[in-house]
Amino acid sequence: MLELPDVTLCCIDTANHALALRALRISTSAVRFARTLFITDRDPGEAGIDYRIVPPIASRDDYSRFVLKSLLSHIETTHVLLVQWDGYVINPDAWRADYLDCDYLGAKWFWHNDAMRVGNGGFSLRSRKLLAALQDPRIVLTEAEDVTICRAFRPLLEREHGIRFGTEAQADSFAFEAAYPVGFPFGFHGLFNFCRVVPPDELAALVRHFTPSIARSPQLAALARNCLALGQWSPAAAIFQRILDETPDDAAAAAGLATASTNAVALPAVGRNDPCPCGSGKRYKHCHGAVGAASAAAGTVVATAPQTPSARPSIEQRLGTALAAHQRGDVRVAEAIYREVLDGEPTHALAQHYLGVIEYQRGDLAAAVPRLEAARDAVPAEPEFHGNLGLAYAAANREADAIAAYRAAIALKADHAIAWNNLGLALQSQNDVAGAIDAFRQSIAHKADFANAHWNLSLALLLDGQFAEGWREYEWRLALPELGRGRHVFPGPAWDGVVTQGKTLLLYAEQGIGDAVQFVRYAPALAASGAKVVIHCAPPLHSLLASVAGVAQVISGNMALLRYDAHFPLLSLPRHFATTLATIPSKAPYINVAPERRAAMRAIVAAQPGRLKVGLAWAGNRSHTNDRNRSLHVSTLAPLFDVEDIAWFSLQQGDAAVQVASVRGAARMLALSPTAPLDDTAALIAELDLVISVDTSIVHLAGALGRTCWVLLPFAPDWRWLLRRDDSPWYPSLRLFRQSALRDWAGVVARVATALRARTLH
Repeated sequence: MLELPDVTLCCIDTANHALALRALRISTSAVRFARTLFITDRDPGEAGIDYRIVPPIASRDDYSRFVLKSLLSHIETTHVLLVQWDGYVINPDAWRADYLDCDYLGAKWFWHNDAMRVGNGGFSLRSRKLLAALQDPRIVLTEAEDVTICRAFRPLLEREHGIRFGTEAQADSFAFEAAYPVGFPFGFHGLFNFCRVVPPDELAALVRHFTPSIARSPQLAALARNCLALGQWSPAAAIFQRILDETPDDAAAAAGLATASTNAVALPAVGRNDPCPCGSGKRYKHCHGAVGAASAAAGTVVATAPQTPSARPSIEQRLGTALAAHQRGDVRVAEAIYREVLDGEPTHALAQHYLGVIEYQRGDLAAAVPRLEAARDAVPAEPEFHGNLGLAYAAANREADAIAAYRAAIALKADHAIAWNNLGLALQSQNDVAGAIDAFRQSIAHKADFANAHWNLSLALLLDGQFAEGWREYEWRLALPELGRGRHVFPGPAWDGVVTQGKTLLLYAEQGIGDAVQFVRYAPALAASGAKVVIHCAPPLHSLLASVAGVAQVISGNMALLRYDAHFPLLSLPRHFATTLATIPSKAPYINVAPERRAAMRAIVAAQPGRLKVGLAWAGNRSHTNDRNRSLHVSTLAPLFDVEDIAWFSLQQGDAAVQVASVRGAARMLALSPTAPLDDTAALIAELDLVISVDTSIVHLAGALGRTCWVLLPFAPDWRWLLRRDDSPWYPSLRLFRQSALRDWAGVVARVATALRARTLH
């Protein structure tokens, strides 16, 4: 018997009494806790279980608020193991003493890719110290309570309360939910996992306890599909029937019931090396056995029931190790194991698929696509196989195939939030903005806290000119580690939007140079309303942003912060000002360059032969997510160099600058030093007659300086350039040249060359 004298076992449930009591009984069958506590709305009548009566909990939010703010008063031990009716202890031998070093420990969220992946709350260990910290009035419910604790307020909890979150390695041995379990963890969460932990006969009998809300849930539908795939015919039939009791018109459930009922009568038990009972002609391990392993690893739900490591077939042990290594980023180990498995079983779908994922991740699409296609063809019922293949298709510029793959994943799993999000991205790449918006909304409907989908929705709405909702959704960027979260942490209060005369407001630029230049235009309005505006930005922007009217001071690099009254992200100002297309502050120039720098550049420009002085930039930052579509090789611009009477100046920085040496006509461009400061680039732009550039910070500098700029845009542009127009409400001096078809730069360059010839004639 495992002794945990410092831990209270607790379940909070006023809707599923019998199932909650079952979870408590199972959890205490081999573990002695300091106390077993059931917080419910009635006397459970169960010996050995303390209970506390509370009013019925009507919603998920009510449950979350109770856990956040009320659970503390019921817990006296140093820790509480919080379980739910669909999550409990299954392997006491997996307990580790170091779990008690954590203030929070739960299963990983596999769909996140950052340092805050440990967090599922359905089966979680929490310290009393954490429960006390949650009384901080700044901590308010944000989506579910586990998201509130482990993502929205984790930085605050760590920084100001010293809360310690478990590591991913601890989480892997502690519990599993949606990700494939490595070994046999201490506990689990998720109704869809019952096929792994509940014997089939018991599972079939449990169905009578499933309430109408459970019967209508996507989790029960997923469990039914999992039982079907694993050949657990009796529970599959019972579950499908329960679903039909509540939703008689559910065609998928009716079909599942027919299949399960037929097989329950006709098909015998089957071993891994026996012919699969589905009639495919394959061995079970290559058919429905492979489906089980594949789906669980992919983070859907299907898998073989947990066993002790010694009982599990060696191939599953190896794949479990590989998947764990893959998830933590140890690709070398994962790839070696996938290849080892394929050496013995060349058609093993799971190994084939995830080796293809590695090849996709490293950019080897020639190898990845056929491998992912083979895995999909072997297991066409696995939604993740379609979804990951869609990613590879998209990377290979096969947009139509990517859309078809995502739709196939969704057809198999209608609540697949990630597939809906990826479908939205693929649709937007074809300028089907209405379809993209609908797909992002579907993704959010199935996963309300999916920050990436909210962010993508914001960009699609803004591209479509739907600014009011677009600015609201745009705030989700601050929840993304690659954009906002954790990158700009300033002490003191965030600005509440109320301008107080004489108060200092710190505005910080949390994205790239172009974004800072675009949105600093709001500083004069803030200053005019009485705020003292201080800007925090990257060092290259220091003097340029300091030239903006109303900016009292600029802080950059390692400069010490001044005293300020509140801080606010620069890119949230359009929402604060309720910006519409008609109210964009577009007066330019609003950035200026030091007169001495301009004078120096004026002399350089004047010394070059050619009546028209034109600057050119053809590539942006290679780390930009859409750089392969927005940037080009300077050779594509060769027709421009045939236009006579032009003095060319390179505004290109970075690796792409060296391309000029091999292109006819480009070599005569005068270029700034690769180490030239941004101020010099801005000074040069200010003295040119025209700038021609792809969508980079050069465009924003030209627009902010009020200089004429022709922008070369991909077929699916960034949101700020809107659609179906050749001008910009953000920068009146810009003219937009758009691709008329995907990747058709030749057509854009031809139109620019024609316009350039016309310009030189005047």
